[in-house]
Amino acid sequence: MINTNAGKPGGGTCGKGGKTMGLGKRAAALLCAAWIAVCCTGCDSLILGDTDALMRPPRPTGDKAGIHELLEQTAGANFTFKYPAGGDNRSAIIMQDLTGDGTQEAIALYEKEETSSTGVNIMFIYKVDGVWTSMGSFASAATQVDRVLFGDVNGDSLPETVVGWGSGQSGVSSVSVFSLAQEDGMLRMAETKLEQNYSRLLVMDFDGDGADEIFTATVSMGEQPAQARLLRMRGGAIELLGSCAIDSAVTSLTAASGGLLGPEQPGVLLDGAKATNTFVTEVVYWDQKSRTLVSPFLNQETQTVETTQRSLNITSRDINGDKILELPMVNLLPGTPTQNASDTAYLTDWHQYDAGTNTLVRVMSTVTNSTDGYWFLIPDMWKDQITTEQDVSDRSLCFKRWIAPEENRAGGRSGVTLLEIRVFTADQWGEEQEAEGYFQILTNNNLIYAGRIPFPDNSLAMSENDVRNSFKLITQE
Repeated sequence: MINTNAGKPGGGTCGKGGKTMGLGKRAAALLCAAWIAVCCTGCDSLILGDTDALMRPPRPTGDKAGIHELLEQTAGANFTFKYPAGGDNRSAIIMQDLTGDGTQEAIALYEKEETSSTGVNIMFIYKVDGVWTSMGSFASAATQVDRVLFGDVNGDSLPETVVGWGSGQSGVSSVSVFSLAQEDGMLRMAETKLEQNYSRLLVMDFDGDGADEIFTATVSMGEQPAQARLLRMRGGAIELLGSCAIDSAVTSLTAASGGLLGPEQPGVLLDGAKATNTFVTEVVYWDQKSRTLVSPFLNQETQTVETTQRSLNITSRDINGDKILELPMVNLLPGTPTQNASDTAYLTDWHQYDAGTNTLVRVMSTVTNSTDGYWFLIPDMWKDQITTEQDVSDRSLCFKRWIAPEENRAGGRSGVTLLEIRVFTADQWGEEQEAEGYFQILTNNNLIYAGRIPFPDNSLAMSENDVRNSFKLITQE
């Protein structure tokens, strides 16, 4: 892959055609942006300075007004909402059926107005005879909420509320589990605390028993080892179901994806960062035969994972939409310098984990262009046959045939362009682009993602429909 930042005379990066914005227009746009920034500097304190004001709750109407009134009675009129930093539930008021009656209760996260109160509070609210009523409020010493999760972790067929307090990435975190109880004929919530730090927190059914477990993963920090733990609630207490060591060289867990590793194997893919520009994915799952939590790729001697190590920060996901998680393994495309290569210089092979054979199985390969926000599915006929060339200045990415002997694939040269993908604004797009052979792949947010196939008769050329089907915006995942 060759990354060129200078535009070519006559248009596009990959041969003929293409229209780029002139330097004069670009300079004018930059000057205009700079002038606006200067003129608006005096407005910063007015627009952005009072962040607490932005967190103050709006006055709701209708059915939700009673929730706001109850919070004011409890916390004071000037309470502020606190929003979870991660997870699927990012609202300060989360609606969830906690009682199993088909109606939703409310979970509110807030900070009281008193200066002596420095922690986050949580209140559980339900309706009694049409009136929103507290099921219990609890104070935390944490100043932020990491995430709020739901799952049946005590086996009572009702969802418990699992709250991660603090920040998992800072190492200052704790977990509370809130479960339903009855007191004097009234519904109440009870809190069970898990006094341990975590870097990543998940709730899902790991062992297939129909109830959920709490999964935590921690990086090595001081005397705290790098460890994954599986926990559940029984008899009102949290008990350890199993634990295993994980990569001790990981300094930060960048992501944790829970779900199916195979058709019938649940588990977690932990993405972590090691030294500079070194990343790894760790597989962790519950082994039904041994009844233990395992990390199959961990080298027991070095306490590290080498199998999935890579130099590109790309995270695991269900890349192909088959409900099974895939992990990435990357390789530089031929003709690319190893220093400062962009993500378009890498071929990413996506693998699923087969627990039965303890192997990784490739399911597809992609090239990602994070600058322009898309990835492209590489057809099997292009395997070991291509390299890429990116021109950031005119937002083009070209897939070029790689010509090299079989015995020395790295010692070849780039040949004809098989496909060019280029991003135009709506104002730039017109009949001239179509006359130059560009066709529309996708239109999104005033941008036109276009393709061009300079040599359609080449044995490796794709059809226009195949190009459209292989293109996907990163925001659509």
